[in-house]
Amino acid sequence: MDEFISLQREFAMSRCLAGLVGGRMYRNREGTKAVLVSQFESVEAQEAIMGSAELRSHIEKLREMVDSSSPDIYEEAYTYGEFK
Repeated sequence: MDEFISLQREFAMSRCLAGLVGGRMYRNREGTKAVLVSQFESVEAQEAIMGSAELRSHIEKLREMVDSSSPDIYEEAYTYGEFK
């Protein structure tokens, strides 16, 4: 898990991907699952990044570390408190 998070962080922070606002990764305490939440400027920006050769190459490097993945577009249902 540490290697996966390290590779993902390195990829995200070392590139300026047009249309990517930012992201946050969570992992469970057991170190067996992680959730990456990314925010994009628009659906079109997300689709462009998801279809890029650069991201496909990165995902291929991580493939052996990932049991399952389900990228999708989610809309915020609500936020409460001081969460940003």
